[in-house]
Amino acid sequence: MPRRPRSCEHRVEHERLHERRPIACAHVSLLKETSIRALRRIGTGIIPERDATVNVYFCYTILMRRQITEKSFFQFLKCPTWVYFDAHAPTPRPHHPLLSALLDDGLIEAKQRTLLDGREDMAEVTAEDSEEAFLQTLAFMREGRQTIYRAVLMDKHYLAHPDVLEKVQGESKLGKWYYVAADIKSARAVRDEYAFQGCFYAELLETIQGVRPKQGYVVTPDNEVLSYAIEKYEQEYHLTLHEIEEIVAGRRPPHFVTSGCKNSPWFSECRGLSESCDDISLLNRVWREEVARLQQAGITTVSQLAKLSVHEIERRAPDLDPGRLSMLQIQAIALTEGRHILLNRAHLPEARVELFFDVESDPLRDFDYLLGVLAVSEGKQKYHAFLARTPEEQKDMWQSFLSFIESYHDAPVYHYGGFEQEVVRRLGERHGRTPIAQEALERNMIDILFSLRHSVVFPLPFYSLKDIGAYLGFHWRSEDAGGANSVLWFEDWLKTKDEGVLKKIVEYNEDDVRATHHLQRWLRENAT
Repeated sequence: MPRRPRSCEHRVEHERLHERRPIACAHVSLLKETSIRALRRIGTGIIPERDATVNVYFCYTILMRRQITEKSFFQFLKCPTWVYFDAHAPTPRPHHPLLSALLDDGLIEAKQRTLLDGREDMAEVTAEDSEEAFLQTLAFMREGRQTIYRAVLMDKHYLAHPDVLEKVQGESKLGKWYYVAADIKSARAVRDEYAFQGCFYAELLETIQGVRPKQGYVVTPDNEVLSYAIEKYEQEYHLTLHEIEEIVAGRRPPHFVTSGCKNSPWFSECRGLSESCDDISLLNRVWREEVARLQQAGITTVSQLAKLSVHEIERRAPDLDPGRLSMLQIQAIALTEGRHILLNRAHLPEARVELFFDVESDPLRDFDYLLGVLAVSEGKQKYHAFLARTPEEQKDMWQSFLSFIESYHDAPVYHYGGFEQEVVRRLGERHGRTPIAQEALERNMIDILFSLRHSVVFPLPFYSLKDIGAYLGFHWRSEDAGGANSVLWFEDWLKTKDEGVLKKIVEYNEDDVRATHHLQRWLRENAT
């Protein structure tokens, strides 16, 4: 069925539902300056009785939801509407703590402790209450402890949780030392959101110690310390912080749905807003600058873009690349008419045996634990699961996988997206590769997503394997199947050792490789 845009009245109704409401409290200014400890004293006589009549719990809860933390930068870069809903929606919608750490590229505490093991003078902040944790952090800083783990920094409505504070030599309010901040991440490169978090830590540290660190740091799972210059990111950081401040204060950000919105607990609202107004951001991989330019040209909806000729679009937006405009219009037609559009032939090598490959990892532990392969030969299919139940078993898992690849050294190895190639490189560096397996993997790995993008335009805003597979009629056995959920399942299995949970993970991996095979067959039948 062609997708028909719903009336924008739905969007207006949604905005009214979630519009910023004034806090029903005559003493908001008091609450903003009142500590958590002081709030607990209301009703004891320390704070005047007239203030105790205020619904303090309600006011305090709202104010806490409008705090800005280091995670606000990650949320803003993924989906500014996430920041808005977190601050202003009537009911909070927090993530599972492990999922929150996963999305922020964090590591579990046990892995962090392993990386910090052996430090001679490490103090750990143990208080759960944010203010008490901040006071504990301050005490450790004044004592001059070398390493402070699980630190908390506060200033007004700013609250930060750097994984580590490290003492360095230099004059400050504290003495002949000051502190720099580091986060422990599952990634192996510095990303913008990490640097913005580092700038946030630097600003709060300057308030406390009178010295602004010049460098920020990221500790990788390999215990490599990556540094970056705070100054390099400061201008963009301040612009981003200003945007976040305005959103938290009540300004609704321009709506723009991206794949980053999928990380948000408010994704259904984000997508609903876009669909209700037939927003141009529904086009797959469209840039914000392109949407802004089209809007300036008077093209504000997907349907409108689909109806215009390429010549007319070029006339209205002559500064945009013609080839790019043509592709955006094709996407708009596909979305509006609810059908896929073929562009070019897909080049998919055929062989007697074809392999379909998918990896399951737990980034929280930097642990690639399942390499799944579907072998297809002359109409017969067999799934192979190479599984490591512990990190100590990973090398054996990898070597078994390499032996399997060597036995099919001429077979194309299809996978979806670039993650599998990243894992193959990482495990090869960690555990080694035989020359035959290395040559086979380098020559035969084929990213089917790359082929797909050059061959077909689907009537979908997102091109994940789950989105494409569902469009083509493939069904996963688990209703909650997804990469993030598989990590939570694995963490659950580590705690419970419930073999049913592990079976669910293996079945999910098997479904992914079968979905990749289903997509490849569809492309062969329809785009070759």
